[in-house]
Amino acid sequence: MKSFLIQSILLIIMISGINVNAQTNKTVFVHKEVRNAIDNNTRTNTGVVGDNYWQNYCNYDIKAEIFTDTKLIKGTEVLTYFNNSPDTLRRLYFSNVQDLFKKGIKRDWDMGTQDLHDGVQIHSIEIDGVNFEMINNKTVFSSTTDFIVILKSHFAPKTTHKIKIEWTNIIPKYTTVRNGIYGETNYMLGYWFPKMKVYDDMYGWAKIPHTGMAEFYNEFGNYNVEITTPKDYKLWSTGVLQNPEHLYTKTILKRIEEAKKSDEVVNIITKKDVEKKEVLKNKTKNLWILKMDSVTDFAFAISKDYLWDATSIQLKTKRVNVNAVYKSDSKDFAEIAEITRNVIDFFSNTNPGIEYPFPQMTAFNGGGGMEYPAMVNDGDNADLEGTLYLTAHEVGHSYFPFNTGLNEQRYAWMDEGLITYFPRKFVKKYVDDKEFTAHRRLVKQYNKVATTEKEMPLMVPSFNTGIAYRYQAYNKSSVAFHVLCNYLGEDVFNKALQVFSANWVHKHPTGYDFFNTFNTVSGENLSWFWNPWFFGMQNADLAIGELNDGKLNIVNNGGLPVAVLLTIYSGEEYKKLRFKANVWKDSDALLVDIPEGFKLTKAELNTLDMPDVNHDDNVKEF
Repeated sequence: MKSFLIQSILLIIMISGINVNAQTNKTVFVHKEVRNAIDNNTRTNTGVVGDNYWQNYCNYDIKAEIFTDTKLIKGTEVLTYFNNSPDTLRRLYFSNVQDLFKKGIKRDWDMGTQDLHDGVQIHSIEIDGVNFEMINNKTVFSSTTDFIVILKSHFAPKTTHKIKIEWTNIIPKYTTVRNGIYGETNYMLGYWFPKMKVYDDMYGWAKIPHTGMAEFYNEFGNYNVEITTPKDYKLWSTGVLQNPEHLYTKTILKRIEEAKKSDEVVNIITKKDVEKKEVLKNKTKNLWILKMDSVTDFAFAISKDYLWDATSIQLKTKRVNVNAVYKSDSKDFAEIAEITRNVIDFFSNTNPGIEYPFPQMTAFNGGGGMEYPAMVNDGDNADLEGTLYLTAHEVGHSYFPFNTGLNEQRYAWMDEGLITYFPRKFVKKYVDDKEFTAHRRLVKQYNKVATTEKEMPLMVPSFNTGIAYRYQAYNKSSVAFHVLCNYLGEDVFNKALQVFSANWVHKHPTGYDFFNTFNTVSGENLSWFWNPWFFGMQNADLAIGELNDGKLNIVNNGGLPVAVLLTIYSGEEYKKLRFKANVWKDSDALLVDIPEGFKLTKAELNTLDMPDVNHDDNVKEF
């Protein structure tokens, strides 16, 4: 009984703590790993990269062949691994994401049973010329989507090593989780080869396995890839094609070159070309030679009968090739090349004003929506707004997590939140939506979930959020960024994001590096904002209080700092009043001066553009 009472008292204290506004805090809680990194000067309190920052890299030379009849990919890869860390590595961690389909594996995504198998086959591993036996071997083991190699010769600091792996991967026939087969002859293939996991200054090895929901954390590297495809299959990939003249007919080559210089859409492969099989030179297998530097992953797609449109856009430092590859009866993909071009223009020159990082972008008409470096896999949408948003969202991931190497497993809000917020701005501009209805829908989604059991702080690592993952990663974080941008102003918000991206391009920032950068660029300690929105359990709930001596009391019951969008009425006359979110920095009440001679008859809070979980106290008559 005594134990129960103590536990109950502790619980009450914890709940009471949740209800106390955190805006008065001058600093945020800092994890031990972050404190250690700052002490070691790999990271800083200002958001810039520390003088002692280091990062490992892994280059890939891959030769693979895809067998569409047996749904297999067989390959050999040579990894060049750079241990730039100050640590001696005694084991290596690799990821086999397709082992998500392995029987008995731990997963938090329903995969069904049709495509379950015995796992990716690793035929051989050779490290610095030493072969690791794969049968009854205690030096190579796996129980998740990761496998671990116990090194016979340790990797000393500042050394480079060669690793050769031979493998066979199984392509799921029926299940399309982020990639797969769409129709009989159309394949979108991500996560198709074993990858070295990240070893960083914060956690050492990234030991969190992929279980389906929370996404990825990958290392940067240069890719030289050769893929052999069956007869009549065309291929598009993350990498830039190095041998088009050996593959395409003269007519197709001419169209490709035209598109590279054109602001208009060029139909490179038409339905007529597919029917007449006048696309590829060779009537047997084809070898595709591909290259891309400084990326965190490499995806590709193949198809026998998809159409191909292309255009391009001139940015400040380069011209970017834009491709749309799609089924002939797609509802919307005939417009995707032009839409994608507009997305790249918007992100590069308007919001957030960061140049698109890759030399090309290919939108593949598969299903759902998924991003890869320089590629996206998108299904059809029934309406224009859905098409615009999905395209902008997936293309937007080129910035986050791919250009700045974010840890999606821990900080999904950093990429999904930002890349939910900015695409809505693109949609608003494209359809001239003065009401910003795309954002208003997001506010409604926040209001629906906030204060339920799915509510949790954004800084809870994404791999631990369970059923709250989507709300935390997409909805709550995007609303938070809207409130922050409303406070800072678009120019300062974009500038902070530009500085953050420039500082951490091809590196691995954390949420704290993000916070510190915004503090530095804005010239303000924003802990009053970060604490309740990212570390606390507060919610958005403003209420109209009493009118006393010409002052109207607005009460912040929920504790989250949000802008106050207030309309006051005197009969038919009305005034709109705006107060930024920092009015809650040191208080949970706001006294609004009612103009002299203005007889207040009604007050109303705008809950369309700012979140609020309880609308019952947002309108009051006097």
